[in-house]
Formats: sequence, C-alpha cells, structure tokens
Amino acid sequence: MRKDSVPPRRPARRLIGQVLVDGGVVSPGDLARALEEQNRTNEMLGKVLVDGGFVSPGVLARALEEQNRTNEMLGEVLVRMKVVDPAEIAAVVSIQSDLLSLEDAVRSAAGVRQYLGELLLKARKVTPEQLKDALSEQRRTGEKLGEILVRRGALTRGQLDAVLAFQKCQAGEAPSSVRFRLGEILVATGRITREQLEDVLSRQKLTKKNIGDLLVESGAVEPRALARGLRLQEKLVTAALVAALSMAEVAGAQEIQRVSGPPATGSAQIRVTATVPPRATLRVLHQERTLVVTPEDVARGYVDAPAASRIEVRNNSRGGCLLVFERIAGPDASFGNVSVRGFDRDVEIGPGGGFVPHSYAPAPVAAELSYRFSLDRDARPGTYSWPLQVSVRPL
Repeated sequence: MRKDSVPPRRPARRLIGQVLVDGGVVSPGDLARALEEQNRTNEMLGKVLVDGGFVSPGVLARALEEQNRTNEMLGEVLVRMKVVDPAEIAAVVSIQSDLLSLEDAVRSAAGVRQYLGELLLKARKVTPEQLKDALSEQRRTGEKLGEILVRRGALTRGQLDAVLAFQKCQAGEAPSSVRFRLGEILVATGRITREQLEDVLSRQKLTKKNIGDLLVESGAVEPRALARGLRLQEKLVTAALVAALSMAEVAGAQEIQRVSGPPATGSAQIRVTATVPPRATLRVLHQERTLVVTPEDVARGYVDAPAASRIEVRNNSRGGCLLVFERIAGPDASFGNVSVRGFDRDVEIGPGGGFVPHSYAPAPVAAELSYRFSLDRDARPGTYSWPLQVSVRPL
C-alpha cells in the first residue's frame, strides 16, 4: 500500500454519541437506533415550531443542517442561533405528547373562544380573500360558513369536524388539555412556580377574575412577562390546531373520496396518498484490503491510510442517514481510535466502532475517505487485514 504523507490536521471533534460508544455505554447499533428516535423527535419539534409561527421553514432547515454538523439537540441549535429563547423550547417540548393523535390535538384548544374564520386564518387553511368571499356568500344565502368552505374545496369534511370540535373545547363546552392553559405554560417556562399557580387557582374560585390578572396582582409575574406568556400560548394553540387539521386530512385521505358534481360529466375525483419508506444504499467503489504498519508508524503512535476507501451513498430520507463503522474481528495491531477524513469535518471513531451522520442525498454522492489509526504502545509493525467495515442506516 502506498505510504503518502498526510499533512497534520486538527483533532477531530468527538460527538457525544461517539463518547458513549467509546465508554462502552452503548453499541454502535444501539446508538444508531437512538439517533433514529432523536430524528423523529426533531421532526415533531420542528413541525410545532413552524406551525406555531416560532420559526420559518427556511430557518428550521438551516438549524437542521447545523445540527447534522454538530450533533447538538435541535433546541440547542435554535437557541444558539437566537431565533427562539429557551423558554419557548421548554414550552414546546412540554406539549409535544399532546399532539400525537387527532383527539389529543383537538383537546389542546385553550384561550378565548374564536370564530371559525379566525381559527382557519390562524391555521393558514384559508386566505383572507377566500374567507371574505365565503362570508359574502353566507350573508346572501344563510348557509353555514363551514359548509360553504367544504363545498368550495377549502376544507375537507373531516377538517371541518375537527375545527368545530376544537372550537367547542376552546369555549369550555368539551374537555380540554391542561397543558395549554396559561398557568401551566408559565410553570413549564419557569415564569412561576407550581405553588404560585396552585395559590392563584385557589383564589380564582372566590372571584371572577382571570388567572392572568390574579398572577399580576399577587406579584408572581410582571405584566410584560404575562404578555409574553399569552403570546406563547397563542402560538402553541395555533400549532395544535394545525396538527389537528393535518391529521384530519390524513384520516380522510385514507379512504377514496368521491366529490359530488354534475352527473353529466361522469367523472369522480380520487385523492391518493402514498408513504415512501426511508431507504439508503451504499456502494463501495474502492477499498484497501490491508493496512501496513511500519516501525516509524509505531514510533510516532499512528498510521495514516490516505484515500483508502471510495464510497457512494444515496438516501431518500430528509433526516439523512448514518454511516456505521464497525471493527472486523480478528488479530490486529492494537489499533485505538480512528480519525476519518472525507466529509465536511474529521470524525473520530472509537475502538468499538462508531458512526458518521450523512445528509439527505436523493442523487448518489461519492466520497473518498482517508484514515488515521492510533496505535497502542504494544503495537507491532506488519501487514494487517483492513480492520473496518462500513454500512448505512437511513434516518
């Protein structure tokens, strides 16, 4: 094998997952599965943040790219980017479990009861122009606004049922989730304590004042902090409404929907949905079969293997994929950590194996990988079988 010299390079950044693998806390496979779960959590967090108007889709995309590079939590990246504050992330995380089903999302309604048109505008299901036209028709015909919007195709029947149920929960006519109430949000964001909330709720039973006024009167929060809490509640409730409408649409799309029309046309509209499972493929275009260790390598404590692998990766998952490196069993030269170069950064892999995050790649992406294997003190010169194998796992 050719022994090209490799210029000195900065120490590779060790990802937290790699530290856990190196310490024997988890295996590379367990870590990969944990990262899959993290990716699902990120999707939920990102959806709530966009639906609630906390961040734009473009900002979220940049944050996900940065997270893929640094392996930080998505919330940490967004806070560091100064697009959301820690209190907002804490609030969103606290309510995520209430948005996993259509029924739970509907029960997340809170705040002051709003008109149907207001709710649909906030959820971006209709434009101001569409609402204005529908209201004009309602005044002319007396038909219900929701029925007009369904007939015009702005809403499905399931979405109308969902938003009307949401409206009833908001008005207190049906059970609703406590997590979206103002007091719970203020506790989740650290603005007040649980004891302060319980005290104010006890006092509220003796008066008709709302909880916000009581909190300010008691000195638990400043008016400015209360205003921020109300804005945060509005965003969270909007995200819950968008989630309810999205799930209602999916539930309705699971059946073939025939749209009524003049019988003379003899046609029907059919909505078809499909889910594409995540898939990733890896082609090894070139791989050195041996690793040569010289006395000079042993003396300096590492051996370089430039351009030892060429691979081609393709994956259809927006969350990217993981390249999983595993040690091949058998006698070796007492190799320690391995630094892999060939991506947008150097990645350090422990003796037990490790992973490298790879971004979304619908078209094949080729990469040439160079390695630096650290050697233990008892390592001996010789020619060894290549000690690593690589596989790919979609996220």
